[in-house]
Amino acid sequence: MDWNLFYELARQVANKINSSGYRPDMIVGLARGGWVLARVLCDLIGIKDLVSLKVEHWGVTATPDGKAKLKYPLNVDIKGKNVLVVDDITDTGESMRVTLEYLKSLKPSEIKTAALRHINTSKFLPDYFGEEISWRWVIFPWNFTEDMCNIIPKVCKRLSINPKDEVDVATIKNELKQFYTIGISEETLEEILQELKRRNQGKDNTK
Repeated sequence: MDWNLFYELARQVANKINSSGYRPDMIVGLARGGWVLARVLCDLIGIKDLVSLKVEHWGVTATPDGKAKLKYPLNVDIKGKNVLVVDDITDTGESMRVTLEYLKSLKPSEIKTAALRHINTSKFLPDYFGEEISWRWVIFPWNFTEDMCNIIPKVCKRLSINPKDEVDVATIKNELKQFYTIGISEETLEEILQELKRRNQGKDNTK
């Protein structure tokens, strides 16, 4: 996903919220994925109060698994308020489920949920979303480098390459396109490989 598509879908979410007549007093953006959409929705529908809580997602990049656990709760009073909870995507639905269970205990007046994309196999259906898709790993522009730093070692393992060594960038680029349908320039890939080496400094990749 690029920034243009993100903003187009964000506007669709905003239009659906406005059309429904729901007027939140505050937006709760789920850290980290929901932050960008939450801030843009504040702009698009005119909400001043933006707060955050963190849901930790335990899983593997580019796989549909993962368990969610509340890590950092809210430090504000939401009792009696209309709340809009925002995340980037509802895939397993675990993040939203855990969040709603927690927020309901704080006795808000009403809670609605929004996501940029909704996976059609998710166990959770948000009140508002920009687009429904079948399951796939979505790489958002705000976590592109992080996801690539998780995916590239898998590609290197397939090719029996140590990412710490000098690698054939064109070969990795082709593998990313073939097995993950990820298009990336060689220049960007070079930058990510350098960042991956930096992150791996001092780590034992043989384990």
